[in-house]
Amino acid sequence: MWNNIINTALLGTGKKQLSPAELPTDLATVAATIMEDRSLDAETQFLHIAAVVLNYRQSGVSAEQNSGVPLSAAPPEEKPYCNKAAIYALQDALDMDLLPLVNYWLEACYDKGRIVVPEYIPVLLETAVSQKRIRHLTMAVCGKRGQWLSNMNADWQFPFALSNEDRWQTGSAEDRRQVLQEMRQSYPGTGREWLMQTWTQENTSARTEFLKIMRTNIGEDDLRWLESLQEKNQKVKDEIWALLKQIPASFIVQTYWQILQQAVSRGAKQSLQISLQLPLDKIIIDSGIATLSNEKHLSEEAYILFQLVGSVPPSWWESHFSADKEEVITLFQNDDLGKRFIPALILAAGRFKDAAWLRLLLATSTTFYPDVIPLLPAAEQEEYALRLFPAYPQDVINYLSNRTEEWGLNLTGEVLKWMARNPYQYTRNFFDKHVLQLPPAITDELDKLTPEEPAYHGTWRNTSDHIRKLISCKVQIANAFK
Repeated sequence: MWNNIINTALLGTGKKQLSPAELPTDLATVAATIMEDRSLDAETQFLHIAAVVLNYRQSGVSAEQNSGVPLSAAPPEEKPYCNKAAIYALQDALDMDLLPLVNYWLEACYDKGRIVVPEYIPVLLETAVSQKRIRHLTMAVCGKRGQWLSNMNADWQFPFALSNEDRWQTGSAEDRRQVLQEMRQSYPGTGREWLMQTWTQENTSARTEFLKIMRTNIGEDDLRWLESLQEKNQKVKDEIWALLKQIPASFIVQTYWQILQQAVSRGAKQSLQISLQLPLDKIIIDSGIATLSNEKHLSEEAYILFQLVGSVPPSWWESHFSADKEEVITLFQNDDLGKRFIPALILAAGRFKDAAWLRLLLATSTTFYPDVIPLLPAAEQEEYALRLFPAYPQDVINYLSNRTEEWGLNLTGEVLKWMARNPYQYTRNFFDKHVLQLPPAITDELDKLTPEEPAYHGTWRNTSDHIRKLISCKVQIANAFK
């Protein structure tokens, strides 16, 4: 009905006119009366009929009477409802249409063993339709009534009741990736066993993605299976190599070390003897060691050696040189070529999760290494980031954006001070995404961060007000579930 009206409006009444047969029976008499009125031209007749149809649509419809549909009452709830303060906080998060705050509310409600009041079940279920990551939490906090109500709408029938094993066997590609990630976090061996069972059924794309997830808690227990894989696809082979190169006991890391032991030795008077005559088998090249240097001041042979140094545990140098960590670092630093391998030692410490080595190497580093610092405690990460922020502001902000923990107050202050001087680069949208990482105490500092340029004052003031609003909602949620 309405599509016919739209089409007539687009084509014009000269090419197409409405007929009573195209309208609902209830409107046929009215439409006929309008079209029989010869005092009205075709355009006016069309507009009259369209107005009648619009009012007809807005009047709604009567619910279908079907006594044959069985409808049982919702089962009683087993958990208590959340309090009014929590509901007010949820409404604020929904009004701002911010998924991070809604997810924060769902997590807090779930952690406290509460459920949402019935009035908010439909809106949460509808939100979860387009936001897959919150579906399981949504179903958990919607309680028994949410499960009962979801059976009446196909869009709300999320796989909330499935176990991880069921989701792994029957879930979508995204569900299965999420399950493997969860299993590798808590039960890495079980995750590996499940992947081994379905490996022959996976396509190339799935195998590549699953191997990337296997990096989580990769260890010696995974070695036997990884070294047994015989893959033809290059992307899959690259991911296998990437995993093997993180396991010290793997044959490839052992091969790298054999080459290094011959190439790098300790000379007299705390010096290094480095040979660039490296015996390279085809397996070394196949494993991803590049033979062409991308470093301006490193020869091809030195670049190969750099990669090898970055691919073995740094602690192995202690036994090789019969020296402690500090002495090994000094040996490299005092050698003209060896000091260029310090970044490789940093990468190796991160690769093999050696926090003691990493801490020593980063203490004097003037380069920012975002990929390895998560190995350190949060306080040490922030101290390092704060020290290098003036030289690497964008890199530090990118690193902070990928963290899930709340940022420290001092570092947040420096970051926002920099953002205030670049207000058009970091808009409200940035803070919408990262509100959970902002410490509440920063609201007291916002006025002190006003940029010196008068042209930026208004923009920063609006951004500051928005930040306060976001943090206020975050604090409201936290307080409601104390």
